[in-house]
Amino acid sequence: MTISSEPERAAAPAQPISRWWVLTAVECGNFVVYMDGFIVTLALPSMARHFGVGIHEIKWVLVAYLAALTITLLLAGRMSDRWGRKRITVIGAVLLAVGAILCALAPTLSSLIAFRIVQGLGGAMVLANVMAEITAVFPREERRRAMAVNASVLAMGQITGLVLGGFLIESLGWRSIFILIGAIGGLGVMLDLLVLRNHAATTNESLDWRGAALSILVVGAPFMLVERLSHHLLDPIGITVLLGSVVFLGLFVAAERKAAWPLLDLRLFRYKPFTFGSVAAAFYFIAATFGYVLMPLYAQIVLGLSPFSAGLLLVPMSLSLTITSQLVGHLSHRFGAQWSRWLSARIVSTAGLLCVSAAVFGMSLLGSHPPYAYVICLLVLAGAGGGLFHPPNNVSVLGGVPAKDLGAANGFFTTARSFGQAIGAALAASLLGHGLQALGALHVLTERPGTAIGSHTLDIYLQAQTFAFCTGAALGLVGAVLSALRGKEADAGPAAVATAGTAGSGEK
Repeated sequence: MTISSEPERAAAPAQPISRWWVLTAVECGNFVVYMDGFIVTLALPSMARHFGVGIHEIKWVLVAYLAALTITLLLAGRMSDRWGRKRITVIGAVLLAVGAILCALAPTLSSLIAFRIVQGLGGAMVLANVMAEITAVFPREERRRAMAVNASVLAMGQITGLVLGGFLIESLGWRSIFILIGAIGGLGVMLDLLVLRNHAATTNESLDWRGAALSILVVGAPFMLVERLSHHLLDPIGITVLLGSVVFLGLFVAAERKAAWPLLDLRLFRYKPFTFGSVAAAFYFIAATFGYVLMPLYAQIVLGLSPFSAGLLLVPMSLSLTITSQLVGHLSHRFGAQWSRWLSARIVSTAGLLCVSAAVFGMSLLGSHPPYAYVICLLVLAGAGGGLFHPPNNVSVLGGVPAKDLGAANGFFTTARSFGQAIGAALAASLLGHGLQALGALHVLTERPGTAIGSHTLDIYLQAQTFAFCTGAALGLVGAVLSALRGKEADAGPAAVATAGTAGSGEK
């Protein structure tokens, strides 16, 4: 079956059985996108030993994927509007699967990072269309059930990445995780080709290529800035990148104001909860990602756990997030206006960010032999913070957006969250690496697996880790302040509530 180059014809409403097949097809790709990060994070020490490199180099296996996904999300959404969702989704699923197989065969670190970028581009094309397909094929009365399935799939992606990923790394080596990703991605390609239907493009306008190019520079510049400043705070190239990013941002705003069909409608930022809630979400993901990136390393390097045991250690965080978010959604649905009056999105979301910041700060106090009950409590607190933050923040951000602008608003919101994940991973690894480099302990990732490091290196590692976690906690507090400043939320319309059901579930 091929993807036709002819203009797509409008599809009739999906039949009851076929719409659930559509959900299965798009969720297969969604599952791969979010499982990927968890598996790769667990595999970083094994990859570092294989290639004989330190944290500064090996971090790009994770960061390159997240950065490529983030940088191209807005463009991928507009490409789908212009050329059709099925075409872009299938291309993205192919890139995800083929990129994974190439990663499994990568002979060098440079080639592995290049193939990870290919995966990131595919992930953006898949992720940009999941919510649009669900909204298009499900009637309003069934959309809530579909969104619940979506949230469950993302939770499964997290847990599968942690448990199955750890088992594969320990048993078969790090290359096996990419074979798994490629196999599931290949299944997604077949389902997309067989199940997804051609929908008419929503516009015949040409893409805003100028805005797309500038958006890539605007979103991409912070990653280069973090990389340069991680080596030296006053690095001239880093300062130049900082000034250049400000210029690019100004040019992007000017281009979007003039564009007939802009990549991002700047009028959305007149709605205060949308603006502050989106930025608060980015800071949430920055802080939370410090935990998701550094805790697997801590478990393997300091505690001497195997990859499988390290994955099991993090499962309580994912379970806590899932349970808390479902509880918040249930209370909101049951008590309705009364719940919203006493516990507004501003209050609950801000409380969630404070919980995450407290948990990440607690991680900065971890030593060489912490009580496991203390570690589990921190992970549960971090997960509960995410569960408190996501549902009300999603509704707050999208609740006052007009229905005609919901797609563009969700596109930016998704980009903000993905940016937080990507820049959080880059910052966490860079700060840890900077501390290790300054103290002469960059060799720590090459230690034999399952063996706790020596006392001298241990002290150095914990010192670097403490600074990194404290920085993550401070950034979480910045997000809490922004969340509290969002102002009064508008009542969420049906479309916004339905869409918000998945708008933050894909946490890493």
